[in-house]
Amino acid sequence: MNLKKLALAALAIGTTAYIVNHNKKNVKYKPAQNFDLGGFLGRWYEIARLENKVQKNQTNVTHRFSLNEEKGTLEIIVRGFDAKKKGWDKTEGIGKQEIENVGKLSTTFLPIFAKQLYIIDFDKDYNNALVASEDYKFLWILSRKKEISEKVKARFLDSAKKVGFDTNKLIWPSQVTIGK
Repeated sequence: MNLKKLALAALAIGTTAYIVNHNKKNVKYKPAQNFDLGGFLGRWYEIARLENKVQKNQTNVTHRFSLNEEKGTLEIIVRGFDAKKKGWDKTEGIGKQEIENVGKLSTTFLPIFAKQLYIIDFDKDYNNALVASEDYKFLWILSRKKEISEKVKARFLDSAKKVGFDTNKLIWPSQVTIGK
């Protein structure tokens, strides 16, 4: 094996080890039980989020979850309008439900961006959901509508606080329709 291949292999192993260890944190919350993935599929509007590099400056964000039955995977598309670039950004990923009837999803958006996502609270009719990453870097309040009631907002903020999220850091991106 030549030196270049050895260096690339070492880099790949090192990167994988970093990602695995970096993403492990003592999770203080559990995924929702009695969770029906079929009820969760479809389009969601992003009501609030912890700011992150991928979605920086985005408004009008939607998350779409669909099942690719042929591949047995969950297809994920996150789309938002970047106000600074004045254009639409789209991030695509794949995932799978870890355990049937449990709100835990393994997702991959880039070869180095793998996250365990937990649905930690949701409405029985799947109109609103609180989704978080196990490393506490991502948190989203999602809804089937562009707005949520104050009652749902208070419940989700309370749920997030109870498990250790700083809800003061949430941003509330606009869902006002952007002209063509």
